[in-house]
Amino acid sequence: MEKTPRLVAGPSRRQLMASLAATSLLPLSRPALAQGAPLRIGMITSLSGPFTALGESMRAGMQLLLSQSGQTLGGRRVEFLVEDDQARPEEGVRKARKLIGQDKVDILCGVISSGVALALRDVVTEARTPTFLLGSANDLARKATSPYIVRPTKTNWMLGSTAARWTHEKVAKKVVTVGSDYAAGREYIGDFAATFQQMGGSIGKQLWTPLGNADFGPLLTTIASERPEAIYGFFAGSDAVRFLRQWKEYRLAGRVKLVGTGAFFDQEDVLPAVGDAALGAVNTFHQSPTAPASAAFNQAYMATGKPLPGEFSTTGYVCGQVIKAALERGQGDVSNWEKLREALFAAPVDTAFGSMPFDPSNGQAVLDIHVNSVERDAQGKMVNTVIHTYRQVRDPGLG
Repeated sequence: MEKTPRLVAGPSRRQLMASLAATSLLPLSRPALAQGAPLRIGMITSLSGPFTALGESMRAGMQLLLSQSGQTLGGRRVEFLVEDDQARPEEGVRKARKLIGQDKVDILCGVISSGVALALRDVVTEARTPTFLLGSANDLARKATSPYIVRPTKTNWMLGSTAARWTHEKVAKKVVTVGSDYAAGREYIGDFAATFQQMGGSIGKQLWTPLGNADFGPLLTTIASERPEAIYGFFAGSDAVRFLRQWKEYRLAGRVKLVGTGAFFDQEDVLPAVGDAALGAVNTFHQSPTAPASAAFNQAYMATGKPLPGEFSTTGYVCGQVIKAALERGQGDVSNWEKLREALFAAPVDTAFGSMPFDPSNGQAVLDIHVNSVERDAQGKMVNTVIHTYRQVRDPGLG
């Protein structure tokens, strides 16, 4: 059974022992680099395929942080290298090996796809490369945890379980689910269903489509015939845009309550493309443009000519904030990752997602998860608006 979110508490004795066991795998140091040498940061993201817009946003967020920091972090001049994983695990592995082996990066970061993130786990662990992964696969906080991986983002469970709580308490007792059939979709839907049923809710049909699907007609026809009270769904990037446009074309918008993950209704890359098709939809997310912690980032990002930011621009920026905090606490020295990691975990980092502590047993961020409702702002634009916040949600880890 899935656990419900809980407030942050100090790690248990068993968690501390697990953390110590993990860090004992670390070498005493990586090859020393002169403090005056450039710091090479490699980012792997999706610049082609179904997550193209998301990948471009992630890169833009990191670039803004570097620009604000004068292209230096922890007193080190930064060289920023970006590679495209095409949202394909095998391509992500190839690009990671290039950045580590050929480009000699000091730090690796990025990734949108959960499948790519899982595929990189062994690569970066074997290479002993400090890595800040943004893919949200649950196992990277559980059985696939690595002492070389920090996760300054959510896990899929953190969103699926909170959505189930909100849906059962506020929306409906029976739902139909729909999602993209790949690692993230299976986890989001599975975590939602497990928590929803644990609370006494009922799951009707569970509908799946391939990643990159162009025609949702058959699926929407099935939904219409089922006449559900509510739908819980997961789509991202161009899939989310196509689904929501067709959702309106099939006259389901406004007739069936729609709940999902934040990526389904991303502020920057989805809502501007679908008009009012998502009006009234609800999502659970660690990011919202109306959350107080995001205000300064919103202003800075829009000052560059960009729209109101969504998840991956914010995630790219937050990743940079966390790397910056680690380097400043470690005086820019990445030669001893164990020391740098301990310094990072010693205190929360102030980010555009809010105060971010880390669970030292698995390197996973502990986050506020917002319930957003898609509403019109004063100018008539669709905006993810916070209506509730689950404070400091911690992934259950290995339990």
